[in-house]
Amino acid sequence: MKKAHSLDRRKFMVGTAVLLAGARVFPESVARAAGLERSTVVRVASPRASRPWDYQPSAPWDHTVEPRSVEDLQSGRFRTDRYFDCIDETVVRELLDTGLLHLTGKKTVREAWVQLLSGYRQGQRITIKVNLNNASYDERITTNRMDQSAAAINALVASLITTLEVAPEQITIADPSRWIHPVIVRGRCPFNGLSWIDSRSPDLWDPAEAVVFSRDLPVRPESRTDLPEMVPFHLARVYTEADHIINLCLLKNHGCGVTGAMKNHFGVIPPPAAKFFHTGLGSKSYIGDLCNTPSIRTKVRVNICEAVFGNWHNNVWSPRPWLTFAGGTPNSLFFSTDPVAFDSVLLHHISREVEARGAAVDEWVRQAIADHDFLQYAMEALRLGVHEHEPFSRIDYRQVELG
Repeated sequence: MKKAHSLDRRKFMVGTAVLLAGARVFPESVARAAGLERSTVVRVASPRASRPWDYQPSAPWDHTVEPRSVEDLQSGRFRTDRYFDCIDETVVRELLDTGLLHLTGKKTVREAWVQLLSGYRQGQRITIKVNLNNASYDERITTNRMDQSAAAINALVASLITTLEVAPEQITIADPSRWIHPVIVRGRCPFNGLSWIDSRSPDLWDPAEAVVFSRDLPVRPESRTDLPEMVPFHLARVYTEADHIINLCLLKNHGCGVTGAMKNHFGVIPPPAAKFFHTGLGSKSYIGDLCNTPSIRTKVRVNICEAVFGNWHNNVWSPRPWLTFAGGTPNSLFFSTDPVAFDSVLLHHISREVEARGAAVDEWVRQAIADHDFLQYAMEALRLGVHEHEPFSRIDYRQVELG
């Protein structure tokens, strides 16, 4: 990979003016991408965010302990309690509002939202992208496989409505390539008028905007001869037609070390396009290229990670206990406007946990956390943000404990 060339002051100022005129890029984002500013990541935590959850009945954290049918649920062979029922929505709202204040330096949550949703006006459309990758696709079935919780979604929506006076009709909860559970997600939302967009919604994809691949072209997985050789990489209309996007993700491992802010956008390209990214996921340019599309690069205002629970081992099964968080549970929310710095910090926590567990960790998990070149590429080639490892110098990582 060629190193990025430095810019002299005049070229930088001219380039900045062009970007701002044509793409609604924030000045601080342009400056940060050119290496002129540090990026802030905030973690806010409280042990009150969750009630005690017994992890052990979910061991060995695979398909053998999760129901796949109504008959499974009725068999008595699977646990019926759910980790997301242990999340305290009131405390999550407290974590959210505190994080917004620390991220922006503002005195009120309203002022924080005004800064983050730059140029927001009444009537503009806000999309909240959630991660529901493990949905059951059957309203009768719930599992402990990690997905976005209703508690986190409700806290975020409540903050927008009560502090910024956003009309519910202007807010969309979306995971266009997945399924929003009508009982444990949508059914637990107290707000009327919201839009809900998932894989069942009509007219999802916008052919006017597609991913442009800067270095690596996606390929069909060798084992998936059932898929077409080529697929479209259009973006979802819920992104292209939004005025502002809030990226709400989870703390999970994956083949690239982390499923955080950047990979969460896999859910806004039409299936099976994301499967064409999984070969060489961490080393290819795919993740960065997706995040470099205009609607993602210029409309995502803030990245928020729901990390009350987390999975340092994989992205599929139920939450796991942690050695590196007090009490064994993260009980945290993370915040940043820089998706690369944000994912670098999440990867830092996952890597610390894997290291703490020593030789007991599967080798493929170790390989996954080492395979994260996409973050370096996103910084150097695409100027999407700052990537580094601890000790952090260009990432201002702030941790706030509420008790």
